[in-house]
Amino acid sequence: MAKNGLYRAGVIGGGAIAQECHLPGYKKNKRCKLAAFAEPVADRHGEITARFGNLAGYADYRDMLAREDLDVVSICTPNRFHAEHAVAALDAGCHVLCEKPIATTLKDADRMIAAARANRRKLMIGFTHRLLTGPMRCKSMLDNKAIGKPFMIRVRFAHGGPYPGWAKNSWFYNKKLSAGGAMLDMGIHAIDLCLWLLGPIAAVNGKAATLIKDIEVDDNALMMLEFKGGALGYIEVGWTSKPGFNGFEIYGTEGTLICDYARGLQLCSGKASAGKDSVTEWKVLDKKPGRGGWAIELDYWMDVVMGNEKLTMNGAAGRDALAVALAAYKSSAAGGKRVEPASIK
Repeated sequence: MAKNGLYRAGVIGGGAIAQECHLPGYKKNKRCKLAAFAEPVADRHGEITARFGNLAGYADYRDMLAREDLDVVSICTPNRFHAEHAVAALDAGCHVLCEKPIATTLKDADRMIAAARANRRKLMIGFTHRLLTGPMRCKSMLDNKAIGKPFMIRVRFAHGGPYPGWAKNSWFYNKKLSAGGAMLDMGIHAIDLCLWLLGPIAAVNGKAATLIKDIEVDDNALMMLEFKGGALGYIEVGWTSKPGFNGFEIYGTEGTLICDYARGLQLCSGKASAGKDSVTEWKVLDKKPGRGGWAIELDYWMDVVMGNEKLTMNGAAGRDALAVALAAYKSSAAGGKRVEPASIK
């Protein structure tokens, strides 16, 4: 690994997330040499090399893996192909950073986890909200019992949708390629945050709906969560509403954390959260809690590869989040019935 002191990096998939995060992230990281990419759409090859230099471009990812002797690979393809591409890269001896969701089925997630274990390589899932300053501060405070025992979390992530305007094409709206809409795309980030911050989820009630867009997947979704530790949670995600609150709130017996990505992270103390009294004190902890994320993801990933950071956004975390999302879809199809996720131990 790491020829001449540099890790040779490749990217499978050349769409928006590759061009806005992974390719520039490897390019600027001094521990890497961005060597190659694989992208089946020929017109994107010139676009990518114009932005990121004279890279080796391949139409078939298998050719890239066979010829380039890579150390690390990012998977930036539509959801349906995550398992196929990740397993191939792991079998080629590469550490793999895979975009979320880990896969579209638990069976495929298990294949990826098994391939990482068999090849003794690292598999990280791109849960970038964990790398934002606001969520990181909240995680530290929860670990230190700063708001007592948390008993409720509310998450809302919403924007106008990935296409048009950001994604290179409309694959997000193709059920065969995406396997789900807003509940799987944005919801997987929200689910992972809930698992990371409050622990295992015992059951979920979900409702996915297509309210506004003329697409075959959901553009809005709701989830109600029951945590194994006794807390409750609520998630709202959407591809049709740019304005409004974007972030999360955590209520504890000794205070409340409100992380509004646009307006700041605040702590409300005074035991008001648990209804014990009406005395409240507000403190701004971070005026810009949305810093980090994509901007630092590849640096963090290389720290993980080199052993300088513990791998927590691993295959198991990806599988657990996927299990909750799939349970929410199952619940929605059954009229909101309570469903226990298959993967939570």
